[in-house]
Amino acid sequence: MVKIYLKFDQDIPQYACSSCSNCSSVFGKSLCSIKDRGCCWYFPKFTLHDIHKMTKSEEGLKILDKILTLPEVKVYNYYIHAKGYFDEIGYKKYMESRQSNQYAVQDKSIFFRACPFIKPGSGCTLPVKYRSYVCNFYICDEILSEACKYDGFEAYLKERSSYVKWVEWENRSLEHLLEERGLNLVNNFHEIIGVLKDIPLDNYEFPQLKPIEIIAEYNLGA
Repeated sequence: MVKIYLKFDQDIPQYACSSCSNCSSVFGKSLCSIKDRGCCWYFPKFTLHDIHKMTKSEEGLKILDKILTLPEVKVYNYYIHAKGYFDEIGYKKYMESRQSNQYAVQDKSIFFRACPFIKPGSGCTLPVKYRSYVCNFYICDEILSEACKYDGFEAYLKERSSYVKWVEWENRSLEHLLEERGLNLVNNFHEIIGVLKDIPLDNYEFPQLKPIEIIAEYNLGA
């Protein structure tokens, strides 16, 4: 039996799956040198809302400094893209081989990527409250296809969508504010950090959701 449930880290919501520690999902497979990285192949984008949260504590500011020191980090006007490891040579060889149709996944590059914050065998090194909502709400297709058969799971999808819309609204509001002041992260990074420190941080009241227990004949993964 697999359980999907909601948990909080200092008011930050996260969807969790009981089978993650023993993942057998295709989406968690690694064909590159970085093994045991689970489904952490996403290169996270840190939005203005994420950066705003980081400015509210010394811990958050240290996390921000950590992000900026990554070798493949790219700062854009209103977000930061933290690129990680990509075995491009291995990926090209795989796509040219007969094995490329082994897994029914559209983007095969996920087997050759790893998030810059992943520690193989241990998981993400970022505190939950500073992770992208993409990471905190990720549910792999294998789990999703099973969970969607249960009535209570519709609430998970609905509330996730509502939360994402709220984050996008927060980002647009901050972006408009900075645009009006002629500021962007590329040219005015430290000035923007000072501005965000002075702006109150709103919290989203995410509702409690009942756990979903999925009955399966085999171990699923997320």
